[in-house]
Amino acid sequence: MDYFIQNITELIKSLYVDERCVKCNNICCAKLFQQNFKNWTSGNNDIDKIIQDTQLLDHSQYARYALEWIPFDRFCNIKCIVKDEFGRVYIANWIDGRINNLDNKNKNWIRKDQNMLVVLKYFDYSKDGILRLIKKITGFYKVYGVSQDSETKNYIMVQDDTCEKCNYICNVTHFQRNFKNWTSGNDDIDRLIHNTQLSSHRNYQISKALEWIPYDRLYDIKWIAKDKVYRANWIDGYINKWDNENQNWKRKDQNILP
Repeated sequence: MDYFIQNITELIKSLYVDERCVKCNNICCAKLFQQNFKNWTSGNNDIDKIIQDTQLLDHSQYARYALEWIPFDRFCNIKCIVKDEFGRVYIANWIDGRINNLDNKNKNWIRKDQNMLVVLKYFDYSKDGILRLIKKITGFYKVYGVSQDSETKNYIMVQDDTCEKCNYICNVTHFQRNFKNWTSGNDDIDRLIHNTQLSSHRNYQISKALEWIPYDRLYDIKWIAKDKVYRANWIDGYINKWDNENQNWKRKDQNILP
């Protein structure tokens, strides 16, 4: 009987140890990532390996540096904001949010910032080119993972919306976060406004940024010349700078007559 109990104890112990990471002798992020390898694939062995390598290097409880494969249907409100030398750039809301830390009790991830705004960088290059770019970008910016457009099959880099030029949250980031809240109803006009805003990193550049102004924010509209030229008072006034305390734009000259 004692021999039987000893064998059962050893079996239970071996199963428990098997769940632990060989390197840190604990149930760490790397171990949970590894156990999940069978549940996803990018469809490209090289991309899978890059993601898995970052995951196997993360022995913490917080998974701060690991990439993950993010199914495309976990994004919503996808909107194109610019096309640069690498391809198309979109913003979207990530439904699940980023991994925050390991939930040892439930053997799962605790996530934060559900529906957070992320930047989606589409790549028109070959898969080898994508791999080189992934390695380059992950050294400088917070990259959450990789995805793939379900229609075009283009691979996508999913990263935070920190300004790549300034390497911090600048005016461009604040403008960008608001793109989903307005539209002129015309893609070309939207793109023109976007481009001026995406060039306004510093406060002294804000004066060159256009914005979409709802017609009901104007009053006392009067015709002054031919060719449909009018004048009006602008209720809100023009953007002066970002107000960190209230997380909104600080404006000047309310009820201004442009």
